[in-house]
Amino acid sequence: MQGFGWYAVPQSFKVYLKVDINVAAKRVFEDETRRTTERKFATIEEQKKDIEKRYKLENERYLELYGVRKEDESNYDLVLDTTNLTPDQVADVIEEEYKKWLEQ
Repeated sequence: MQGFGWYAVPQSFKVYLKVDINVAAKRVFEDETRRTTERKFATIEEQKKDIEKRYKLENERYLELYGVRKEDESNYDLVLDTTNLTPDQVADVIEEEYKKWLEQ
């Protein structure tokens, strides 16, 4: 669940954030801010199925339109599993790795 910058700006520092689908569904389901702006589901399992469906459709669209697989981790400078990390921890890792990338 990331944008298109990694492809559109090839000289950029490209980050791929991933998360266990069960954790993602729980986060979205319990996030009151998202629940007011996105479709509401009765269960976490319904939320999970929606995430999986949207992810699949987005991947198919990127492949069809641009001939690229956005989920191919080799496209990125940093691949970070956020499943067990806080937002602050994620930001810290990205900042640290970005500084290393700049030095190359």
